[in-house]
Amino acid sequence: MKMTVNKSPKIALCRKCRGTGLWRHESEDGVIIEESCPQCEGTGRVTVSAVMEFDIRPYRHKERQ
Repeated sequence: MKMTVNKSPKIALCRKCRGTGLWRHESEDGVIIEESCPQCEGTGRVTVSAVMEFDIRPYRHKERQ
């Protein structure tokens, strides 16, 4: 049986910056750079939605021979 579930949009903390709005990363020469998060554009929040498709089948145990 195939089933599709639509999850409506919700507001969540940005996982890239952990809700701070600032993205810290290290440059090639070892300097720590702090800039506006590219994922949430500095807000610390993102809108998340999803469409999931499930394929549910009965389990058939295989007997050993």
